[in-house]
Amino acid sequence: MPASAESGPQSSDPAAGTGSVRGTRVEVTNLTVSAGDRTLLQDTSVTFPAGELILLLGWSGVGKSVLLRILAGLIDSSHTGIRYSGKIDFVTSSGSHRAEHDTSHPVAVVFQNFALLDELTPLQNVQIGLDHSRTQNALSPSRASDLLAELRVPTDRPTSVLSGGQQQRLAIARAIATETDVVLYDEPTSGLDARTAQQVTDVIRETQQRHQRTSILITHDFETLRRIADRIILLDHTHQKLVELAREDWDKLPEVLGPPPDISTVRQPQSWRRVVSAAVAKALAVTGSFAEELVLLPVSLLPLWRSVRWGLRYTFYYLLLVAGPSACIYISVAGLILGFVAQDFVFRYLPFRQFTEPLLSENLLHATGFSLYRFLVPILATILIAARSGAAVASDVGSKIYGNQFDAMRTLGIDPVRTLRTPVLYAFLIGTPFLALLSYAMSAVAASFAFLLTHAELGIGFWDAHFHKELIQPTGIFYKGSGWLIVKLLTCGLGVAMISWRCAVTPKLSGSEISIGVTRTILWATLFVLFVHFGYSLFEFRPQS
Repeated sequence: MPASAESGPQSSDPAAGTGSVRGTRVEVTNLTVSAGDRTLLQDTSVTFPAGELILLLGWSGVGKSVLLRILAGLIDSSHTGIRYSGKIDFVTSSGSHRAEHDTSHPVAVVFQNFALLDELTPLQNVQIGLDHSRTQNALSPSRASDLLAELRVPTDRPTSVLSGGQQQRLAIARAIATETDVVLYDEPTSGLDARTAQQVTDVIRETQQRHQRTSILITHDFETLRRIADRIILLDHTHQKLVELAREDWDKLPEVLGPPPDISTVRQPQSWRRVVSAAVAKALAVTGSFAEELVLLPVSLLPLWRSVRWGLRYTFYYLLLVAGPSACIYISVAGLILGFVAQDFVFRYLPFRQFTEPLLSENLLHATGFSLYRFLVPILATILIAARSGAAVASDVGSKIYGNQFDAMRTLGIDPVRTLRTPVLYAFLIGTPFLALLSYAMSAVAASFAFLLTHAELGIGFWDAHFHKELIQPTGIFYKGSGWLIVKLLTCGLGVAMISWRCAVTPKLSGSEISIGVTRTILWATLFVLFVHFGYSLFEFRPQS
């Protein structure tokens, strides 16, 4: 191979001892990486010098993105399917070593799909990283707006409508905002047209020169990016090594890379025992994770946010998702229909109506009001909340998993589980009782209307006095059984929140897996609330001795 010998930690690096070059030197020593049954790298060493812009080239499927995620600290020893060993050192310009994957000074990543938070504005996408940073520059109130102005990112429109080049520049602004010395770019020009790719290339070079970061670009777009590179390192899939390409060989890259790897595999048929064992193991893992989350639920409810501002903001965001205007309309219509049908049905289909109605009308109103408040509306409301709000949260969180937003948050020093799961729990704890009581209020309105259609002569006062008679207590302001009702609703809300979260955070490799997570949420959440109501009914409505 017409390339230099594999590089290791080199004393000739200008950042090694002088401290004259700002940035962090990344030293990879004896790294071995495997994915499944394939070995991607075998006992390889290389140095990424401080303050330089380095291209990491290789064919698709040879492990470039896996290496990026290892350098960023997004893959640990517990990651299923990917294993690695070796040493990765981050050496600052002063010569001090930083602990690997230290979350107080994370490696920033510009993801291939940008991994922007679409629910936030461009300014907020940068500000959330600053608010979770411990650097002094992050305290400047104008830091985010200054960076966006520098990189020409418009702030007058939603993040989701920005062009590809604008989103790429926004991702770069977010990555460098927290003064991280190492910035990793995953295919920065992928999916961009030639003109936009050139513009992004210029932005990367200008940003690197202005902010003096150690920039590592994982790419296959050699022709576009070679003009800004300080050096090129190849991931040699033939020898499973990382090697630096000598500058005189840059024009010979096609020959140096060699033929693309044959990564096709012949899938061997699995025995039914192996298939069943795998399914059982997966089911046990999911059950174990859910049980662990259940045990740790009291801790999960504690608002241990690194930034209270963003914890409250996401609580409000998920509260709108769970119990926003569309959910209120949805649940109100259901309550109206149930209240009207229940009241109308009782009187319309009363046996021997002409004889029994004058005698039983008061008792029928008692029963209607009691049944709607204590079990009919709560059952219907929580089923609809499980189906509608549970699916909404599962879709939102699942999309964040699929779009790498969770990984992006981790590289910004944000714990996505703590930052998002606690707000999801709060949203259901607040939203479930609110929606259920709203549904009951609507059902009562509809029931009164249905009663007046057939008993106008008795008036609304008669209906009100008897509809609520079994619910009103001699003392106190709450209806009878309100304690049971609230406990049921909170139990349902917590269960739906945990189920939607668990179904959403499983790995998502395609859009269809998001849909599968939503479907599972609807299935398990609706079954859960039915079992909750059934279980509580065994005690709540037990005859008094």
